[in-house]
Amino acid sequence: MVKYILLCISIISCNYYIDPKLEEISNQKEKIILVDIDAESDEYMGERKKFRDSLIKMVDKIKKLRPSVIYLNNSFINSSGGEKEFAAELNRNMATISAFELNDSGEEINFTEDIKNQIGKTIKGRFYGRADNYGFTGINFPSIEIIKKSKAICSSKYYINDSNEVEFVYSLNRYKNYEFENCPFTVVNEYLISYGLKIALDKIEGKVALYSINNGKIKKIKNLNQIFEKKYNAIPIKFKTFRKFTGKEILEKKEIKIDPGYIYIINTLDIPVKVKYSKMISNSEVFGSMVYTLLDSITR
Repeated sequence: MVKYILLCISIISCNYYIDPKLEEISNQKEKIILVDIDAESDEYMGERKKFRDSLIKMVDKIKKLRPSVIYLNNSFINSSGGEKEFAAELNRNMATISAFELNDSGEEINFTEDIKNQIGKTIKGRFYGRADNYGFTGINFPSIEIIKKSKAICSSKYYINDSNEVEFVYSLNRYKNYEFENCPFTVVNEYLISYGLKIALDKIEGKVALYSINNGKIKKIKNLNQIFEKKYNAIPIKFKTFRKFTGKEILEKKEIKIDPGYIYIINTLDIPVKVKYSKMISNSEVFGSMVYTLLDSITR
């Protein structure tokens, strides 16, 4: 009887502390801003080193707005030289999240032992233990200097359905005997750190779940809403529109008034993507909608 009472008290106490967090996340889940480097912005920012200098300037302006997370949809695999200096400047005062490249080239580029040692640390992923025949065949990483200075490095991929539409967000991408966290999950988990929460795939149940983190202890709270799609647990994307700037606008504006706490998605390759009902939207809107979907699913 005593054990039963203590269990009830424990559950009530846990819910008491979790519910206000979820309510706050629900109120903040639309605080996402997109920055598209469109053709005009790309020309304005210049090539190679000039582009990187412009990118640093842009990110510095965003940092002054006190964002919660800055994600750059760029893998920085085409070195322009000066990697150490670029990595230090880009991540000064607040480290950013960016991507590496998974493809079907059959090639490993810059997948060195130093970089493998970062998997499970800055590179969000793990050694899977067995090689799967349905993962990607090629991999390409930025320099070790960029990886070590970044907040996180993740794999950014979306998958199309039989109608060539992007419909779901998945938690993981696989390469040989490694699995890597999909970048929307990485961005959301960085946002959730201050709440003592995280989302991840429950390896036992095979479902994406919400967890609490307290003094290094991880406790499962609930499974997120999802469906079983082509042998994978997938979360249907809720497509939204977000406040948007171009890279040129950010660089040219003398004063930008935005409340603190936003998630910024800087999209360096602006391409159209087909979604539900054959509608075409920007890939930044797809990524932003994936992030929103995950935050929304946490609070339901």
